[in-house]
Amino acid sequence: MTRHILIIISVLFFSLHLTTSAQNVADVWQKLPRNLHTTIDSVARLDMIDLYRAGMTATAPTLMGDTAQLITMSNNYLLLRTSKASTMQIKLIKLKKKSIYAIITTVEGPAPNSHIDLYNEEWETIPLKKYIKLPTVNDFISVDNPSADIRQEIGKSIVIPTIQYTMNDSTNDITALPSFMQTLDKESRERITPHIQSSIKLQWNGKKWK
Repeated sequence: MTRHILIIISVLFFSLHLTTSAQNVADVWQKLPRNLHTTIDSVARLDMIDLYRAGMTATAPTLMGDTAQLITMSNNYLLLRTSKASTMQIKLIKLKKKSIYAIITTVEGPAPNSHIDLYNEEWETIPLKKYIKLPTVNDFISVDNPSADIRQEIGKSIVIPTIQYTMNDSTNDITALPSFMQTLDKESRERITPHIQSSIKLQWNGKKWK
C-alpha cells in the first residue's frame, strides 16, 4: 500500500514539473516577479496578452503614469515597450531538462544601452559568465585594422560605451550593436565608422552563447 502511494506521489510530482516547465513566453511574462518589473501589474499584463492575441493594439497604463505596449509575442519571444524610452525583451530558452529566461532591458538615451539578466525556472539569478561573455567596445574594432593609434583614437573618442542587445523569435542568438556610435559628433563618427563592426553576433550552440 505504502509503495503504491509513493508511486502515485512520484507520478503527480513529475506531472506537475512537466506542467510548470512546458510553458510559453506569455506564461513567463505573466509570472515575472514584481521586484523584477515594478511598473506593470499582473492584471495589466493579462489584459495586454489578451489584446495582442485578439489582434488589437496591446497597450496598458503603467504604475509610473506612462503607457506600455506589447509589440511582439510568439511562443518563446516577447518584445515590450515599457515606456517612451525603454523596452524589455524576454526569451524563453529550453534546454534538455530545464529552461532559462533571458531578459534584455534597454534604455534609449542618449543612445540605446542594454542590460542582460538570466534566470532559472525558480526566478533565481544565473551568473552571466555561466552562459555568456559579453563584448566590450574594443571587440567592435575591426580585426583587419589592429593599429595601436587607431585603437587609442577610438578609445579617446568613445566616452559613453553603450551597447544595444537584441534577440528575436527565430533563433536564440544575441546581436550586439555598437550604439556608442550614436553618442559621437558627426566628424568623429565619420572618422571612426570604417574601423567599427556594424554588429557582433553571439551564437547559441545549445548550451551557451559563443
